[in-house]
Amino acid sequence: MHAPMKYVERGLSLTASGLWHVFNTANQIKQNPSFIPRWSDKPLLKSYEKTKPTLGWPRKTDSLCPNCVREARQSILDGKQDVSILLNEKVGEIPATILEKDGKIVMVKDCPVHGHFEDVMAIDPAFFKHLEDVFPGRDIRAHNDEKLHNHGSSTVLHGRGSVLTVDLTNRCNMMCDPCFMDANQVGFVHELTWEDIKQVLDNAITIKPRRQMSVQFSGGEPTMSPYFLDAVRYARKVGYNSVQAATNGIEFAKSPEFSKAAAEAGLRYAYLQFDGIGNAANSHRREASRHREPPPGRCRHRPGRHDRQRRQQRAGRPHRRVRARQPEANQLPIVPARVVHRPR
Repeated sequence: MHAPMKYVERGLSLTASGLWHVFNTANQIKQNPSFIPRWSDKPLLKSYEKTKPTLGWPRKTDSLCPNCVREARQSILDGKQDVSILLNEKVGEIPATILEKDGKIVMVKDCPVHGHFEDVMAIDPAFFKHLEDVFPGRDIRAHNDEKLHNHGSSTVLHGRGSVLTVDLTNRCNMMCDPCFMDANQVGFVHELTWEDIKQVLDNAITIKPRRQMSVQFSGGEPTMSPYFLDAVRYARKVGYNSVQAATNGIEFAKSPEFSKAAAEAGLRYAYLQFDGIGNAANSHRREASRHREPPPGRCRHRPGRHDRQRRQQRAGRPHRRVRARQPEANQLPIVPARVVHRPR
C-alpha cells in the first residue's frame, strides 16, 4: 500500500504537467518576434520554427564509400586531380539505409565500385530512439560564413559556432595505435604556415551566429608546430573566448618554462585523454622513433631537426620559442594522447 504522500506527489506531478501544456499552448498566441542577439544578424528561432531531418528507421540517407574517399584523397595528394572536385562534385557519396538488424542500428550501403558496407550506429536501439526523440531541432541557420563554410555538399548549414579545431601539423612525438590522424604514418608532413593559421583564425571569427567561439589547436601534436605559442597568442588577440590544446602533454611535462609561456600566451586548457590508470592501460601509446628509416620515395622529418630548421628560418620574428633539449626515450613517461571520433 502506497503512503498517502505518494498519491499527493503523483497528483502534483500530473497537475504541473497539465498546466505546462496549457501555458505552452497559450504562449503561442500572438507571440512577440524573437529578438536578435548581438552575436547574430538573424533572430533566434522559436521551438516550433525549428526543423528536423527525417528520423526513425528504416530511413534513407546519404553516406560515403570509405574506399572512394581514400582514392580521391590520394589522387589529390598525387596531383592527379584538383582539390576543387571536393567542392564541385559529390566525391564518394552513395545512398544508404538506416535500419535495425540483429538488435543493432546499422547503416547499410552499396558502392557500385567497391561493393557492400555495413556500419553499426548503435548497439541499443531504445537509447538511440531516445536520442532522436529529445533532439530539439536544427539551430539558427549560419550566415556571414562564405569564407568559412564552403565545403561542397559537406558545408555546415546550421549552428551557432562553438569550438573551432585547427590541426597545426600532422607530426607527433608519439606513435599511438589507433590515431585518428595517422600521425607519423602517412609518409608526408602537412603543417600550416603562419599565414595559413592567421587566415583560418581570421575567417572563423567573422562567422555568425557566434554565441561563443573557442579554438582548439590539434594535430598531430600541436606543440610540435613552431607557431604553437604564436597561434595561441594571436587567437586570444583576435577575440576567441578560450584557447585549448589537444595534446599528449609531453612538452608541458618536460618543460615548466614552456608551460608557463603557453599560459602567458593565453592557453586555457590542455585537453588530454586517458585510456586507464597506469602504463599498462596505455601500452599502445609509445614515443615516436627519431631514427626510423623513411619509406622509399618519402621524406620523414625528424622532429628535433625539423624544429631547429624552422626556428632558424624564422630568425628575427617576435615571440620565438626555443625548445628544451629532447631527453632520451627511456626518460619519458608514457603520456596518453587523445583519440577523437569526429562526426561529419
